Amino acid sequence: MKKPAKSPNSRSKPVKATPAKTKPAATKTHRSLCPINLALEAIGDNWSMLIVRDLMLRGHNSYQGFLRSEEKIATNILADRLVKLEQNGLITKSADPSDKRKFIYALTERGADLAPLLVEMALYGLKYEPLANMAKEVVLDMQKNKQTFAQRLTRNFTPKTKIKTAPKKADLDPVEETLSLF
Repeated sequence: MKKPAKSPNSRSKPVKATPAKTKPAATKTHRSLCPINLALEAIGDNWSMLIVRDLMLRGHNSYQGFLRSEEKIATNILADRLVKLEQNGLITKSADPSDKRKFIYALTERGADLAPLLVEMALYGLKYEPLANMAKEVVLDMQKNKQTFAQRLTRNFTPKTKIKTAPKKADLDPVEETLSLF
């Protein structure tokens, strides 16, 4: 097939990129309402718990800080996971007081409640992965009393001002002696 000849006056003009419009939040659908599934939908990818780890254990609280982690997360994935963690109520984002072009990230109460899971994951990795590397004093502190270690993390990273929420139905109903996971 022959291409049409271009006239000498028809130059292709560069197309200006229009700013992306923010889509309204869609109603979230879940694969199932199993609590394990719901938790994995919020934090079950390869990067989300590493971002929580960096906030909780390494003191990173900026985009650049997360990029400096040894796992070398790609910028597009980091941006996506930060949005996802914020949408799931695990982190907050606020303007950096020293530079309004930058943001500071912090754990919410819900995010800080991941401390016991983070401790268990670290201990699991140390037990079964021979290449696992962590400061010995931290490992000993975790192993000595993982519950106290996790509570200390949760307390240190739980925001001081709590947002009041309506009590959950589970908080109002009496608890049965047995727990059914499924």
